[in-house]
Order: sequence, then C-alpha cells, then structure tokens
Amino acid sequence: MLTPKQEKFVQGLVAGLSQRKAYINAGYSTKGHTETTIDANASRLFNNSKVLARFNELMSQHKEKALWTREQAINDLIWVKEQARNSMIDEKFDNGYVRQGTSTAYINAIKELNALEDVYPDKTQNININGELNNPFGGLTTEQLARLADGYE
Repeated sequence: MLTPKQEKFVQGLVAGLSQRKAYINAGYSTKGHTETTIDANASRLFNNSKVLARFNELMSQHKEKALWTREQAINDLIWVKEQARNSMIDEKFDNGYVRQGTSTAYINAIKELNALEDVYPDKTQNININGELNNPFGGLTTEQLARLADGYE
C-alpha cells in the first residue's frame, strides 16, 4: 500500500506530468534542494518497487480503457459511414440526389477512420542534424540582421 504522497505522485505521472512536477505536486519537500537533487529524489521514488507496481497497474488500466475507446470510436465511425453510404445509394431516397449533410458525414467518417488508422503520412517534417550547422548569419547582431533584411524589402 502506498502513502498518500506516493499515490499522488503516481497519479501525477499517469496524468502526464514529469517526475519532477509529480514529485513537487505530491507535496514532497523541495526547500533548499537543487533541481538535480529533486530529480534524483523523484527518480528514486519512481523506482521504489511499490510505486513502480502501482504506476504499471494504472497505466495498464489506462491502456485498456484507451483501446476500448479507440475500438468503440472505430465501430461508431464505420456505422456512420455505412448509414451515409446506404442513404446515398438508395435510389428511392431523395430521388437519387445526395444530400450535402449525408455526403459530408460519409467523407468525414472516412477521413477520421484514416486518421485513426494512421493512413495519412505525417504532415510535419522531422529533421535531425548530426554535427555542426553552418549558419553564415549566426555571428550577426540583431541590428545587422535588420539592416540586411531592409535591403530585401
């Protein structure tokens, strides 16, 4: 069984706080301690077998809940997509015309399903540079950069 502070620390970690922030929010004393000491204490607390076991237990529960939520979201989106599709192909409905709301629901359901299944490639660029980057303007002052920029207006 954890102490109230240990439980609050674990709850903070599960909520996404850093070890340092969870340690501080849990009410552990930080007065007179450096950030390095606080980090070391938080790390030592996290590695306590009871604390780590509780953290793993809560994360496991959290993952199970997230998987259910994802599965349910997918099932609901598939249902919306199929209902919209059936409505669009039913010739008797609206004399063969497709309502904008129905087509929008269909398209949005497909987009959301694709996003959940990671069908679209990442739209952000991740650039990793190993070594030094040569910046020819790195040594210039703000005033010098402003004068250069004025020349391009």
